[in-house]
Amino acid sequence: MLNLTKSKKIYLQYSFLLLLIFITVYLVSTTLDITLIPTIIKLVDKKFILIGLLLMIIYILLESIIINILINAIQKTEVKYLSLKIAMMGFYYNLVTPFASGSQPMQIYALNKYGVDLSKSTATVINKTVLFQIVVTIYCAVIIFFNIELLVNDLPSILILISIGMIMNVVSLLGGILIVLSPNTMKNIIKIGINILCKLKIFKSLDKKIYTINKFIDEYSYSIKLFIKNKKALCFSIILTIIQLTIFFSISYCIYKSFRLNGFNFFNMLTLQVFLYMSVSPIPTPGNVGANEIAFFTIFAKVFPKDIIGYSVFLYSIFAYYFLVIICGFFTIHTHYDMNKIVNKNKNYNI
Repeated sequence: MLNLTKSKKIYLQYSFLLLLIFITVYLVSTTLDITLIPTIIKLVDKKFILIGLLLMIIYILLESIIINILINAIQKTEVKYLSLKIAMMGFYYNLVTPFASGSQPMQIYALNKYGVDLSKSTATVINKTVLFQIVVTIYCAVIIFFNIELLVNDLPSILILISIGMIMNVVSLLGGILIVLSPNTMKNIIKIGINILCKLKIFKSLDKKIYTINKFIDEYSYSIKLFIKNKKALCFSIILTIIQLTIFFSISYCIYKSFRLNGFNFFNMLTLQVFLYMSVSPIPTPGNVGANEIAFFTIFAKVFPKDIIGYSVFLYSIFAYYFLVIICGFFTIHTHYDMNKIVNKNKNYNI
């Protein structure tokens, strides 16, 4: 453990804030071609662009409401806008870390700093992750099942990626179910896997992590079982998540209508965006940057005319990535600043 002075800790805290600002500015400035904006403004029906932005705001607010339900189901809190802060932070770290791996630890950290017990913070984030995983997997599976002919006949080039995405989601879902139904079985499976990896010398010292992994499995199982008992919170959260996903998968339709195009209905566009979501889910790049654009070109090639598909990809990136990164990045930076004040205030109080 490093024994840092108070001034050094404050320096590190605000250095981290500056790092977040730099990451946000860098991602936007290096990957967003702002020279296209004037042309797009002239081409599109601004009404549908505003509707799309409104849908994204509702999407964020629904995330906040769902998190609020999950927090209150475990521990009541009087911190203002806590669920909104946690939601924004989750979106931001999802978009800037590979495989969206940074959001859960940061959300747990933030909840704990705002006074939610560590075990309950962990339970809240686990419940949210599992809830979303279950709903999005079933949601996408149903859409894909009823449109499998379209996928096989018209989009064979992305069939493998979608299959990998579905397999990853289903395996993750089944793993979660096994943890809940038989945590000891999962512990044994993981122990066998770790032993094999250690013998093959793929990962060194992994066997020392067994205690930590087993502890996580116990917390995971306890959290889900506790949440399932609260039928009202569970059902309401599931319904809101379905609505939230439908809103997100509606963005491509707003883009389509903004170019004053006809021929494809709302459900057609929603289906294609579900294909897009699942095809890029195995890609490890932060926020699926690059993968989203390539997949969009492939999936929507027959939907948008060649002369405007580039603009449609640009708009999709604005809605699905840059809008969230900028808005949530701003809130995340403010939240870290707020947490730093709380930490420093508590330290001064204890002195």
